[in-house]
Amino acid sequence: MLRQDKRLHNRKDTLSTCTMFTAVLFIAAGLLPFARVQSAELSIEVRVSPHVEKGRISPYVFGAGIDHKTNPLRAPKYPEKVLKDITESGLRIARYPGGFVFNRNDHRGSWANFYWQDHIGKNPDRKPTEVYDLDTFLQLCERFKIEPLMQINFVGESQESVQGYIEYLVGDGDIDRDGVNWAEKRKANGRDKPYKITYWQLGNEVHSYPQGFQENAAGAKEYARALDRLVPVIRKMSPGAKVLVPFINLQRPRSEAKLKPEAPDINFTTSHEFAVAFLEHLNVKVDYFDWHFYAANGWNGKYEYLDTDDEWKHLYCWGTKFRECHEVISKLIRDKCKQQPPPKLIVGEWSGDWTGGIFRQHENSFRGSLMRTMATGVYMADQLMYMTNKSVPSENIHAAFWHSFSNDAQAMFSIQTTREQGLAYKGKSTDEGYGYRMPIYWVFKLLSEQRGEILVESHLQGDNTIDAPKTGLYRDPEYTFERVSHCTSVSHGISGHRDELYLALLNKDARQLVKVQIRIEDWPLKASVEVHEVRADSYLAENTIKSPNTVTLAGPKVDRVEDSGRMTYQLKPNTLAVLRFQSNERRSESDSSVN
Repeated sequence: MLRQDKRLHNRKDTLSTCTMFTAVLFIAAGLLPFARVQSAELSIEVRVSPHVEKGRISPYVFGAGIDHKTNPLRAPKYPEKVLKDITESGLRIARYPGGFVFNRNDHRGSWANFYWQDHIGKNPDRKPTEVYDLDTFLQLCERFKIEPLMQINFVGESQESVQGYIEYLVGDGDIDRDGVNWAEKRKANGRDKPYKITYWQLGNEVHSYPQGFQENAAGAKEYARALDRLVPVIRKMSPGAKVLVPFINLQRPRSEAKLKPEAPDINFTTSHEFAVAFLEHLNVKVDYFDWHFYAANGWNGKYEYLDTDDEWKHLYCWGTKFRECHEVISKLIRDKCKQQPPPKLIVGEWSGDWTGGIFRQHENSFRGSLMRTMATGVYMADQLMYMTNKSVPSENIHAAFWHSFSNDAQAMFSIQTTREQGLAYKGKSTDEGYGYRMPIYWVFKLLSEQRGEILVESHLQGDNTIDAPKTGLYRDPEYTFERVSHCTSVSHGISGHRDELYLALLNKDARQLVKVQIRIEDWPLKASVEVHEVRADSYLAENTIKSPNTVTLAGPKVDRVEDSGRMTYQLKPNTLAVLRFQSNERRSESDSSVN
């Protein structure tokens, strides 16, 4: 059942008949002209040029983190339901083992350390989701055609151990010639063929000393020297490897990274000193830099804007910050990195408001961060569409990993586990037991599946900005965010014909419908348009055990487009819609014969 906004309840209860009568008189007399403005219909125009192609979209922006210990994929009570969720999710790439698992301290098997030797041969019964076991995780990826990104602990382990890890996964014999054949141990664990792994990441958030280096210029130089030693080893042992290295966490675009290592900032942002020194001393070629981005609107459970009209705006203005941070990082790389062309970016961790995950003991941390609600689904859609637009070869984002795939506070779906296992496995952040997919699951699935492989030119015109709230935490001045985001792509059929065109539209306004005037230029169309939607009547709508389908994927429904390529679409509040247009382009006889 939908939760109603208390603000609306209060307004309904307290508005007197006298007040309503007075308001009607004033409006009728023209003494409240702003009332007509507030109720005026919102309208924008989107022009699409299908023949102006911007490049191939990277499918790897649709990724998620699957960690080795807390993830309930290890021990689900209903594994077949979990496998069905994975099958239908649209997940294209997964990171393992994830997050804060690398540490200088030597205590094997702890949460802070990932020792690969502890994660082999742990699934003799071949349970399909026992991701504590390396082989099971990689075979899960193979089964669902998910690209794995494997992280390497190069801070807490010796180079010999790192080489053994790579050899176990991709070796066909003692490829590092150290006298220990880890490939044979893999075969003894039931896997004869080497795994095909392209993406390797060295560590995680290495500007944090417990899992990396001192957050100053000296620490950055030490980090660069470590890469000088290890990156050539990876490339030699895994030909064709794409190497990802942690670079920067950045949440505050106008202040860039924090200027001093000891200066407090939201989410432990990397120091400017560390970032610049690392870029200036990076000598070995790498393929990608790792950037983490987290929104955080409250701190220590304090949310002053709860139950106000601005509540939803506090999450959506982070979409603007994400875009500005991306510009700042890109400029820093262009200005300071010696490698040319410079490495591209992978958004190694990102999510909606993470405050509830940090301060789980505070009730308001969960309520205020809008977790599991349609608001977080709208936030996810906004960022995914932006990253899709920036994933073509001429741009610099290649992949992205939503922080947690399942059972975390903002994960895609909930799983009932057979054993307790760490962070937020049940309770406040997810309902106890299996039963539902989050709104973000449907958003992720829709944008991953309903799109073409080629991004094309499109432009939005009209009044499309919303002012950010004035009392937000860490709010930069004069913030706005876009009311409607969009992304347009085409699929190519036989002989290069553009067979289908996909227009994704997102309305971040929690209150008002937007009339979208669509104009598709110079592209013959069939009259029918297929529409898929994920939407809710309230941005506070959420899926729960009791109401698992409050927010779901709706459609397809059929709409109509004129011969001229024009149509009007009513984009409701809190709504992600994807419109699929089909080409009516005539093919040559040779094309028809192929069909």
